[in-house]
Amino acid sequence: MIKGNSLGIRKVYIDELNELINKQYDKNKLIDEEVMNTVCSISGKIGKEISLYINRHGVILDITIGDDKTVLLKGMNEKRSAYGLCGIRCIHTHPNCSSCLSSLDKTALTNLKFDLLAAIEVIDEKPAQISIGYIKADNGRLTDDIVIDGPIDASKIDDYNFMNVVENIEKTVSDYIYENEDKQNERTILVGGLRNDMYSAEESLLELEELVTTAGGNVVDKAMQNKNKVDAAYYIGRGKAEEISHLVQNISADTVVFDDELSGIQQRNLEEIFNCKVIDRTTLILDIFAQRAKSSEGKIQVELAQLKYRLPRIIGMGENMSRTGGGIGTRGPGEQKLETDKRTIKKRIYDLEEELKNIKKTRELQRKRRVSNEIPVVTLAGYTNAGKSTLRNKMCEYWGTDKEKVLESDILFATLDPTTRLVSLPSGKEALLTDTVGFIRKLPHELVEAFKSTLEEVALSDLIVHVVDGSNENAIAQMETVNSVLNEIGAGDKKLIIAVNKVDKAPAENIDIIRSKFNNIIEISALNGYNIDELLKAIDSKLFGNFITEELLVPYEKGNILSYLHDNNCVEKEEYRENGIYIRIKTTPDIIGRVSQYKIDK
Repeated sequence: MIKGNSLGIRKVYIDELNELINKQYDKNKLIDEEVMNTVCSISGKIGKEISLYINRHGVILDITIGDDKTVLLKGMNEKRSAYGLCGIRCIHTHPNCSSCLSSLDKTALTNLKFDLLAAIEVIDEKPAQISIGYIKADNGRLTDDIVIDGPIDASKIDDYNFMNVVENIEKTVSDYIYENEDKQNERTILVGGLRNDMYSAEESLLELEELVTTAGGNVVDKAMQNKNKVDAAYYIGRGKAEEISHLVQNISADTVVFDDELSGIQQRNLEEIFNCKVIDRTTLILDIFAQRAKSSEGKIQVELAQLKYRLPRIIGMGENMSRTGGGIGTRGPGEQKLETDKRTIKKRIYDLEEELKNIKKTRELQRKRRVSNEIPVVTLAGYTNAGKSTLRNKMCEYWGTDKEKVLESDILFATLDPTTRLVSLPSGKEALLTDTVGFIRKLPHELVEAFKSTLEEVALSDLIVHVVDGSNENAIAQMETVNSVLNEIGAGDKKLIIAVNKVDKAPAENIDIIRSKFNNIIEISALNGYNIDELLKAIDSKLFGNFITEELLVPYEKGNILSYLHDNNCVEKEEYRENGIYIRIKTTPDIIGRVSQYKIDK
């Protein structure tokens, strides 16, 4: 199907052009003579530029019609490596105009890495001269410099050995390609600057680097921009964007990651300038969650968050509709596909939300069973990589009924799926211990929404143990972030214990600062088990400190009452007497209320 501005063009010309697509011609010729004559004839008659995209097998992959001044050259790719040419040559007409390559032609050539780009001068509906441009390679890299051959007389174009040009370029970069393709991690540049929280720009980029490493990237450089406000088009401003573009080219970066959320327009504009993948902090976190999710629920939640984030960022006039990614006046088939994509995503979002509703019902049933058993729930919450999983494993190893461990790793978001295990407390009582997903600064709102059924475990628990990484210089800022998320999910007023972890390697000044700001902290080391017994005592006291002691006399025929009290682990003393069973219990007012008719009148 012919792309571009076909409005007002006779159907016979469109049909002629369509006949050329997907046909294979002599791959050693820059362009088949018959094809060149046909395209130039139509271009001259309609007075508009026409571009052809031909791969190295001689197959015409696509044809686009522009206007009388320019054609929207688009990116296509059949490259065998991220560092070489794209494997496509672009040939377009200049009706009633010189064959000299325009500045836009040269920009498209360097940005889109065409094998070469040729312009055909059309005079009286016939090809006259051809100018050919290709990218210069130097020191194993493609540069921004362009070599121009021509103008060449169109009748002599078969003498031009374009394959020899392409092979020489690829040979120059082949050793460099081999060296870099051996490395699996994407070469990444970080960009940051604007801050409105307790982190400095440098500290924020350091955390972003940890995120990139967790996602499997390799940070090769960082860039900072100090501005008072965000640039609407480029986030960092056009000048800084062009500076980073040169950096991308010089070090052959694959990805640029911004330490903030980008709009769809900003992302598209930046990709046009950088000519590489551009993502923001939110996309990076979503990608890590996608890697870490193991359970079906976790996968559904992550997919839902990703789709909700992407939906408003789907932009018409994408890369396939423009010279370098966008342009006014190109509505048509691409816009129709955009609407189709949006409908598909909206339907998928609806289906995923319905699945989560069913999962939520299951969770609610599980909670009701726990409530009926009167077993309190303790939730471990904290910043990612604070040591929650290690603490959970250590507590279950020594005091749990289930010794199964969850993943422990010095990476961000090592575990996403919550687990709940029964642990025994010093008083002999029992509690359910739940490990939750770690929080992080600027936790994407879409993730909070998608993980609501999981985060409800925090909001509906009886006690929260806030695990803090005492060895982190930004511990206070991390604590503020966690408190902010707890408030957002409705858990800000829950009973709380602050457990400062990693004290075995934390600087003394870090601990002193935390002590000065927060009372009654418990210093622990989950890795070596230091002070875990004190933490359990504190949990015991928080959960059962308001328990009431009561004496009961239960008739022998009411054996179910005795079983109920034993199930709730609240029986301290039991004697069989003539007139019934004497029981001394220590428990919550709720349980005492249910057996109040058997209280002994003192």
